[in-house]
Amino acid sequence: MPRTKIVVPELPARLVSRSRLWTELDRAEDCAVTLVQAPAGFGKTLLLAEWIQRGHSSATAWVSLDSDDNDDRRFWSAVLAALDACPGVRAGNPLQELTLPARPSSDPGFLAEIVDVLDDLPSPVRLVLDDMHELTAAEPLQGLETLIRFQPAGLRLVLLTRFGPRLPLTRLRLSGQLREVCADKLKFTMDESDALLGTAGVRLSTVQIQQLVRHTEGWAAALRLVAQALNETDAQERFLADPAAVDRVVAGYLVDEVLSCFPDATRDFLCAISGCEEVSASLAAAVSGRADAGEMLCRLERETTLVVSTGTGRRWYRVHALLRSHLYTELQRQAPNRAATLHGNAADWLAAHHCPAQAIAHACLAGDCERVGALLRRNALPLILSGEHVVLRRALAVLGDESTVDEPWAALISALLHLESGEPAAASADLARAEALPPADETPELKSLRQFVRSCLAQFADMARITESPGSTAGNVPAVDALAKLHQGTALLAAANRARACERMHAALAIARDNGYEYLSAQCLTILGRIAAAEGDFRLMSDLATSVDARIAGGLPARTAGMWARLLLAYGAFLRAEPAECLRQTARAAGLFDTGVPMPSQSLSFLMRTLRGAAQFDTGDRAAGLRQMREARLNAVGGHFAPDDVALAVVLEHRAATLLGWSGVANAVVRWAKELIPASGEVLLVRARGQLALHRHGSARTVLKPLLDGSVRPALPWSTVEAWLLKAEIALRTAQASQARRALRTALSIAAPMEALYPVVYAAPEVMALLARQVGRLGAVDEFASRVLVVRSSIDTTSAPPVSLTERERGVLRLLPTQRSFAEIAQDLTVSPNTVKTHVRAIYTKLGVGTRRDALAVAVDQGLLEATRWIPGPRASH
Repeated sequence: MPRTKIVVPELPARLVSRSRLWTELDRAEDCAVTLVQAPAGFGKTLLLAEWIQRGHSSATAWVSLDSDDNDDRRFWSAVLAALDACPGVRAGNPLQELTLPARPSSDPGFLAEIVDVLDDLPSPVRLVLDDMHELTAAEPLQGLETLIRFQPAGLRLVLLTRFGPRLPLTRLRLSGQLREVCADKLKFTMDESDALLGTAGVRLSTVQIQQLVRHTEGWAAALRLVAQALNETDAQERFLADPAAVDRVVAGYLVDEVLSCFPDATRDFLCAISGCEEVSASLAAAVSGRADAGEMLCRLERETTLVVSTGTGRRWYRVHALLRSHLYTELQRQAPNRAATLHGNAADWLAAHHCPAQAIAHACLAGDCERVGALLRRNALPLILSGEHVVLRRALAVLGDESTVDEPWAALISALLHLESGEPAAASADLARAEALPPADETPELKSLRQFVRSCLAQFADMARITESPGSTAGNVPAVDALAKLHQGTALLAAANRARACERMHAALAIARDNGYEYLSAQCLTILGRIAAAEGDFRLMSDLATSVDARIAGGLPARTAGMWARLLLAYGAFLRAEPAECLRQTARAAGLFDTGVPMPSQSLSFLMRTLRGAAQFDTGDRAAGLRQMREARLNAVGGHFAPDDVALAVVLEHRAATLLGWSGVANAVVRWAKELIPASGEVLLVRARGQLALHRHGSARTVLKPLLDGSVRPALPWSTVEAWLLKAEIALRTAQASQARRALRTALSIAAPMEALYPVVYAAPEVMALLARQVGRLGAVDEFASRVLVVRSSIDTTSAPPVSLTERERGVLRLLPTQRSFAEIAQDLTVSPNTVKTHVRAIYTKLGVGTRRDALAVAVDQGLLEATRWIPGPRASH
């Protein structure tokens, strides 16, 4: 008997210790049998060897089995030799006197004697049988079965095997006398994989290790082979980015150590199902043509652990990723026609069992255009609404560009996918092709899809016209019914009928949830969020937007809805007076589309720039923020926008321009507001603000009155808060303290339920001083007022103008870029040259400069002067 057969294997110098698994083995101390089962290369032997040599089980007898041990006498000779060499078996023990009969496992006397001797041991001995899968002969298995059945008190049996042993372990499992350590527990974790790669001198990023562990499923042998390959290549990143490269490295090991152990029929079966990520017994039978497919899957799971059951009821099975990838690669290489046939079989089964996305995916892999087209026509609408856009792109690629010319379904699907990629021009071309095709045989599904694409492409002002005939619902076709309600809700929203629009959106959302239409759910939730914003329910708006954002983060391909959601989150942050968070959310919204790709709609771009500019302004980058808002307005010329989006831009840009003294910009904003939203209360608000800036208190009060008494309604629910705060400011400036207090209380009572901190936090300093004096006497809104003061105190350092100039100094500053002399400026202002010089000296002092040129540069930098007013040139006279 070779000594190496019955000694614990030596540990390698660069061993990755797996102490987390020692606990599993420690728990098995009182179990009759411990089963460690996993495919080749999972580290079973090293785990047990390390556990033993670390002192966890000194009384251990070890036998490394091989095929020769199927000889019954040889097997028992090895077992007795290992027990004799075990430190836990003392000299003179009857075990050392046992005589082997010719057929030990068939000799009841020998078996009884060894059971008795083991039962009388003073302390248990652990017998480890490594490579137990090598033992296939009936006689040695029968002898082991006897030991297991009688469970001698002095024996703990440990079986290391690739496949489930042919031993009666069920009773032990039920009685709690079997401890199992399976392949799932033996998989290398992220940290263990990093350590293993490190032993080979390979250092990878966290993301690279995650990808490698995911692809190898923590298979130790595969990780070692990859580490070796990485050491031999100069292009590590390219190697890791190519899953096929990893598969090639592991292929030889899979063939020699795994597949060689299977019968031909098993290998052929695994090859047949390798094109499916998961199979049920029925699908496996349909693909492979084997009636016993279910039995084979159960046996492979039980005996190999290379096939595992998943999902509810454990009715679906998954082959280990590396093995499946290798088998599928070989199938495509050696029998491409068979591979196509197998995919076709899978497509037909999946289509019959209501799995259209998977069916189309397999039809694409089969390269069967006719099958792909038929499946697409039957299932396109629910697949779109479910968010299965990846498989739809794949289907269009298989059908080719000609399909969008000849087939309205394909053209409309292409249009929607182009929209989600931020390509409205291509989407419009697709829609035009679909419109040009003959309308014969237009099903309700096709009509609904056509209308949905039109709605997605439409500018807001055209929405009511496009959806004026939303069509009847079709209760027996959920997708058509849901889209009809979505169209109706969109039309009602465009007509400012928010209550009925909300009802329709909720009805569409209910259908979407019942049928798993995640993409449609995102559309409905986004529109409901916009309705909530228009109604002033900003908490609900943020909740709905957060729900959509979570879906996008989870991989839902609804980038347009996702962008709206993130802009609503930005708007919510802005109204909570959190400009930094607003900037973060606008950046996240922009990040949904690649740099250089146009926004899917002008409305989105307009709203994003407006919010970003306003947030920049309130974080202290005032000039840049105002310029951003100004550019948004100038780029919006000719566009169609929702009135509340226009109103938001008007209020925010006008406020910023007024604070910085950019009177030209402020006047342009007023003119634009009169043109786009002439009947909106925001026009009165900005006009009143302009009058107040000119100290025309009476005029400001008169302009503001229709907004305050409700005869003119604002587009934004919080504009009335601004209006009452403006009235309070007017009252304070005209020494009407009681009126100012009433106006402030009214503003707070409107703002508090909406959680609209922004207009109050950024109110005029004298209004904030009044608020501070009134805290404690404001009743129900006192807590809200206290929050306002806390937020205001945290932002005052950035919200105050960088330099305070008088109105006359601002007038002189606005003329400095004209290159006129001081005498000419004096003439324009109808004052004396000495007065102009006095104002200029005051300006220089406040800006910390000594020259006219430097004064202009600093004024532009601090937002006191519009950049367009000054182009650096020759020095002017002083």
